Amino acid sequence: RTAASLASLPDRAAPKLFSKGLKATHRYRVPGAREEAQQAFPHVVRLALPQLLRSRAAGASESEARLDALMAIMTSLSDTCVLSRAGLEGLQTMQAGARAVLLAGGCMTAQGQRALAQLDADMLALNASPGGAADLLAATLFIDRVAVTAHHSFL
Repeated sequence: RTAASLASLPDRAAPKLFSKGLKATHRYRVPGAREEAQQAFPHVVRLALPQLLRSRAAGASESEARLDALMAIMTSLSDTCVLSRAGLEGLQTMQAGARAVLLAGGCMTAQGQRALAQLDADMLALNASPGGAADLLAATLFIDRVAVTAHHSFL
């Protein structure tokens, strides 16, 4: 909520030029990074963190759990990095491919790993990289680490 409040403050010093991400938000009429922050990072709080915890609880390795958290973000994020490189086709490919990984049991299963390899190949063929999702994964891992550190300091 604090981050959402900060992101909602007017910023007269913000660059007036349109970034590729901002151009994609206008062209495709989708929310971008600013809106994600102003909404208190719903992809982190509602999707990625719960998926990270579920995957760990199911016995996934840390790498597998983190990949599953990334997939959770990618299922619904309007990633402007993908949109600016590969348009709606790239975004739909990313979202459907990420859903397929999770529906196959996530990255800890052989079927999920095959779905992940297919998603990787599809995204490479489109020259699309989910940079926005990666940024949100970094935020997820930061919040997870802060929570773990805070929990241990109270023990």
